[in-house]
Amino acid sequence: MTNEQEIASIKGGGGPREYMTDFAKGRHDLNCQSCGFNMRRDPDFGTDANGDMTSQYCSVCYRDGKFRHDVSTSDAFIEAAVEEIAAWRKQTTGKLKLQLKKELKRLPRWS
Repeated sequence: MTNEQEIASIKGGGGPREYMTDFAKGRHDLNCQSCGFNMRRDPDFGTDANGDMTSQYCSVCYRDGKFRHDVSTSDAFIEAAVEEIAAWRKQTTGKLKLQLKKELKRLPRWS
């Protein structure tokens, strides 16, 4: 190792950064396809009928292999779930309703 490489290493620069690529890729795909919530911890993830976690839906929207809110439109979903989602995201319901109206259009469950 040259002196220049040692300095770069000490400063945190240089060297392979593959672990960062995997981290960013993993975080990119962890949004609920029903409400858009960014799932990070195990309790955030919904569960399939067999109890396994699913990476497609959060636990507010999906548990035990079923959607928790029996609705067929995004507007009905917002009305049924906004209070629970607001509490989970630590937001006010008014602001969240506006945000969901914009976000839900692009999510697979509602498109």
